Amino acid sequence: MGGFSGMDSGFGTRRRSTVTKGEDIRYDFTLEFSEAIFGAEKEFELSHLETCEVCAGTGGKVGSKMRICSTCGGRGQVMRTEQTPFGLFSQVSVCPNCSGDGEVISEYCRKCSGEGRVRVKKSIKVKVPPGVSTGSILRVAGEGDAGPKGGPPGDLYVYLDVEEIEEIQRDGINLSSKVSISYLDAILGVAVKVNTVEGVTTLQIPPGTQPGDILVLAKKGVPKLNKPSIRGDHIFTIKVTIPNRISSKERELLEELASLSNTTATRSRTRPKVQPATTSTETEVGAVGEKTEEGGDQDDPWKKLKDFAG
Repeated sequence: MGGFSGMDSGFGTRRRSTVTKGEDIRYDFTLEFSEAIFGAEKEFELSHLETCEVCAGTGGKVGSKMRICSTCGGRGQVMRTEQTPFGLFSQVSVCPNCSGDGEVISEYCRKCSGEGRVRVKKSIKVKVPPGVSTGSILRVAGEGDAGPKGGPPGDLYVYLDVEEIEEIQRDGINLSSKVSISYLDAILGVAVKVNTVEGVTTLQIPPGTQPGDILVLAKKGVPKLNKPSIRGDHIFTIKVTIPNRISSKERELLEELASLSNTTATRSRTRPKVQPATTSTETEVGAVGEKTEEGGDQDDPWKKLKDFAG
């Protein structure tokens, strides 16, 4: 029964009090889209436990003395004995009254009511690095709850959530947007104003741009987290809009342009679900073509159409 004799000798000695670290705190915080990209310094109010300044975390009134725990007799441990089929079995555990200290407070501190800690509200400043995203976690050491009996505090963990914006989407360190242009601008090329995380800038659309083409503004994306010298791109997908209806003047100019391409197909002036154009309509189209051949050297139909469409 050597195991039990060793346990008995240990039971006779008061257990030494250990220092316990305070609990960590989680705080959820929402960032604006641009703040997540470029970083920011944010300030918020946090409620947490701090060591009582009056009793220095002991929980006792200043000048009062500790008294021996009546539950364990100052040993810090209690023994429970049970009868089992194999005989008596004794189990030693930490005293629930004094938490193993062997002593209890005789007079409680009035400020903390014997807890040794008080709840306070504190202003916390957190520096958010560039390139964070939803789910990123920032650790602020020592801003958690204070430990019991003057123990060290835990840490504060700030969980970030980033607001989304409609016109710019994020994929890792790259940003993406869609740009709508008219079919005339797609053919002739145009400079358009686009929104980026750095403000409004000019995007050059080259002539002959097709629907779905990709244009890139290099290094206008998101800085890589912890490596801000590496930055992604802003990618623009081009969407070409074609009008459902055009005026008679626009159609006349388009027919004039079509004649320059030597197109032989017959075109209808009506919607697809309506009956095909009559012979008189075809004659009118031909007449426009003849007019173009006669005056093509004097007027640029592309310019006329562009000027007309604005």
